[in-house]
Amino acid sequence: MAKKHKVGISSFAYCFACGSRAFHRPDHIMTPFDLIDKAVELDVDVVQFGDNMPLEIYSDEELEKIRIYAEERDIELEAGMRKATEERLSQYIRITRLIGGRILRLITDGAGFEPDFQEFCRILSDMIPQLEENDVVLGIENHDRFRASEYAQMAETVHHPRIGLTVDTVNSLSLEEPISEVLRNMAPYCVCLHIKDYTIKRYNGGGGLKITGACPGTGRIDIARCFEECCKKSESDFNVILEAWMEPCDTMNETLQMEEEWAKAGVEILKRTVMTQ
Repeated sequence: MAKKHKVGISSFAYCFACGSRAFHRPDHIMTPFDLIDKAVELDVDVVQFGDNMPLEIYSDEELEKIRIYAEERDIELEAGMRKATEERLSQYIRITRLIGGRILRLITDGAGFEPDFQEFCRILSDMIPQLEENDVVLGIENHDRFRASEYAQMAETVHHPRIGLTVDTVNSLSLEEPISEVLRNMAPYCVCLHIKDYTIKRYNGGGGLKITGACPGTGRIDIARCFEECCKKSESDFNVILEAWMEPCDTMNETLQMEEEWAKAGVEILKRTVMTQ
């Protein structure tokens, strides 16, 4: 049976609209309902709430309203969190179930919490009964501290169908790991693919280099190759979720306008990529 892949947007595609860039905050902060409306407007099937739009601040009744609002518009929801303590994992597994989601994207570290490899694997193993009971799959995302090979080793060590990886196309640059290294190690365990683009520019009169975000399709990431590699190597259905690293413009209105332009451009590229697979 052919694997299924849907295109979606993350709250991290709208960092400024969500108010998660403190130095640039709009008058109206985007809500989960607004993000679902954006998904409808962009004609995508999935919304992933990142930790810049934390669902833990909402009551059970409010989460139920978010679920119903998405279901009425045929939008699939995924949850996201950071700081993988057992307490917070339990909280977000429950939240994922309450919004009708199946994927919980996870950043391991958080304020005052940086587990070592063995401790994190133990936590993951302890969470398996709750993941099974709530029909949730955990997607651990490559980020700043562990290398791509270590994330693959985590998935292999715990070795359970409820534990997979969220493959992010740019995050591992913080460890100077190219996308080829990320895909080689992480693609076999992919349960979610985050697409964002980047470029490297000369700055300071040519005296240095700056890594910065790029509008999807204009930077250094071969989006089609990332998708193809994950399709070829992963046995899981996974959704392709748009994110962005974008610097602010001179004004908030210009920033929000450019953020919208990047989202539209990114969604169109992801649709073409998924449709041609």
